[in-house]
Order: sequence, then C-alpha cells, then structure tokens
Amino acid sequence: MSTFKYRVMTRGSGVLEGKRVSANKAELLDYLKKSGHIVLKVDEVGGEKTAKFLSNRSIKKATVFFTQELGVLLESGVSLDKSLRILSDAQDNKKFKKLILDILEEVKGGKSLGDALSMFPDVFTGVYVNMIRSGEEGGVLPKVLERLGSFMERVQRIKSEITSSLIYPLFLVMSGILSVGALILIVMPRFTTVFNEVGIALPLSTQILIKLCDGLTKYGWILIIAIAGVYYVFKSLKKMTGVQASIDRKKLKIPILGDILWRIEISRFARTLGTLLENGVSLLTSIDISKGVLSNVFLSDKIEEVKPAIKAGKGFTIPLGKIAFFPGIAQHLLRVGEETGKLDEMLVKVSDNMDIDIEQRIKRLISLVEPALILIMGCAIGIVVISMLSAIFSINEVSF
Repeated sequence: MSTFKYRVMTRGSGVLEGKRVSANKAELLDYLKKSGHIVLKVDEVGGEKTAKFLSNRSIKKATVFFTQELGVLLESGVSLDKSLRILSDAQDNKKFKKLILDILEEVKGGKSLGDALSMFPDVFTGVYVNMIRSGEEGGVLPKVLERLGSFMERVQRIKSEITSSLIYPLFLVMSGILSVGALILIVMPRFTTVFNEVGIALPLSTQILIKLCDGLTKYGWILIIAIAGVYYVFKSLKKMTGVQASIDRKKLKIPILGDILWRIEISRFARTLGTLLENGVSLLTSIDISKGVLSNVFLSDKIEEVKPAIKAGKGFTIPLGKIAFFPGIAQHLLRVGEETGKLDEMLVKVSDNMDIDIEQRIKRLISLVEPALILIMGCAIGIVVISMLSAIFSINEVSF
C-alpha cells in the first residue's frame, strides 16, 4: 500500500486536496472518478509520511493524551478543526505536532475525522479508526473519545507494569551471561598460558573449560552464523500456511506461561469487542475488528470458525463455548450478559477481571523465576570459579 496526494475538482466544493492510502495510482484514480470528481493531479507521497517514524513509546503516550484532550475539547463545544489547532499548538513533540497538522489538513479538505486518521495506520489502529467513525455516525464522538482514551490508558498501564516486572529478571540474565563470558573468554586464556608453562596435569573440569574457551574463541563466528541461519529458517517457516497457527497453539500449552499468554489475548479481545459494541458497531463487524488485536494466529482462526454459527442466528456465547475460547466463569458471565442484553458491559467486566488475574499470575511467575535465575547463574559462575581454583590448587602438588 502507498500514500498518494491528490487534487480534484468537485461539483459543490470547488478544488479539493487530500491524501489517501491505495494499492496503486490506477486504483486511486478509479476511486476518485467513481466519486464524481474531476482529477487534476495525483502524486505518490515519498518518505515524508509522518507515521513511518511514529512508533516509539513517546508517540504512543502522546496518542493517549491526544485522544483524551480532544474528547474534552469537543465535549466543551469547541469545533473539530479548532480543537485540532489547539492540540497542535500545545504539543511539545514535534513529530506528533506534525501529525496533528496533517490530520487538520485532511479535515479541512472535507474528510471526516475517522477518514483523516485512517491515513496514518501506523499510529491509529483499525480499532481506533472504526470507533471514531462509529462515534461520528452516532453523534457521540466526545463520549467515544473519552472511552477510547480510558481504554488506551489502561492498556499502556498494563504494558508498563509487565515491562517493569521483567526488568530485574532480564538484568539477572544479562549479568550472569556477561560474568560467565568474561571468565571464559578473558580470564581463562590467561590461566591457560600459566598452566602450560608450569606443565602440570590439569583437573578434568579445568580441561573441559579450557577446550570450551578455545572452541568459542576459534569457532564462535560459526555459532553466530548458525544461530542466524536457524532464525532465518524459522522466520521463513512461520510464513507457511498453518505453521504459525501450529506454533501459537504450542505456545498456549507451555506450563504457567501459556495460560498467561492465553488470558492476555482474551482480555484484549473482550475489551475491544465490548467497547465496539458499546459504541453501536454491529456484532459481526466488531468481531472482525477485534480479531485484529489478537497476536495469536491459532486463537484468531478459532474466532473465524464461529462466525458462520453467529450469522446463522445461534448467538455469540454458544458458538464460542464450543471452542472453549473463554475460561468457564467468563463464559457463564458472557452468557448472562447476552441473555440480559448487556453483552458489551459483561465483555468489559470480563476483561477487567482478566487483567487483575494476569497481574497476579505474572507476579507469581516472576517470584518463581527470580530465585531460579539466581540459582542457575550462581551455579554457572560457581562451576567456572571452582574449575579455576582446582587448577590453582593443583600447582601445590608439583614438585620443584
């Protein structure tokens, strides 16, 4: 897909300029002509597309604030274009400021806010854009922005908590690897030189360690190439039909971790689906959009399997119950919500409960991982140190 900038002559508004994402120039020309416009100029936008470099964390946080503040301004009766101008003037991040100005340009060109945001898919996801469009169509855009801002803020908070929880275990792993690497690649070669000069018979553990050191020094580059080759083959296999789904299915069977991954996917899906239904998006459309937030292909395929049953009028919870997509208690809550006409509220409630459960499970997992990592790193370093000390002590046995 490419971004094109166009200029057309309209029947009612005169000359109109704008941008649109399209597969190619011919497809865009066909679209503009069918819309009843006289095409004056169409050019492909090069490397200036703002969204390509807006994927860092600061931009994601700026998007949350942008959503919340835009909702407050619109709720206060400020017009859309004036609200965007205010947010642009108040924005400290130059990249995001440029993005807001691009959105303002699209809105002034006659596009709705949803259509303008869709021009920057790397920043505003399909879920985000569809919720904005539903709010515009229903005349409740400020309310949608408020809910969307709260939703995004909660997601960011959960991600930050998970990241913070993983910092210490990762620090332990990196420290252990650097320590063992320094002993094997720096300290051991110097000891080897001394031992060779003395001419003593080294203990078996020390001999093994020295051979390992020599092997890594001489053939380490082969190991790096082999790892890179395996990674490349693995990435290539994942692109084959069914392979990614099979890998994702096995991920969910990993003890402890698989259950956490499963619940994270369920929480994302349930919250997104509930928010879309709450804003008036139809069930099937909401499912199609919500399926896009699933990173697990196996679960995504499972959702696709139930759509025919939903179209046939069998409801939502019964088809999902047959594939065991939700845990037992969550399935019962959703069934009650569907029967009482409060499915959207119950989906959000299920997601809230899942988030709490995920946080508790991650904390328990980390409480098990931390001592295990300390033990493993301590054993690895201990083996190296003991091997070196045993060689040093063996020098005392040499008769001069």
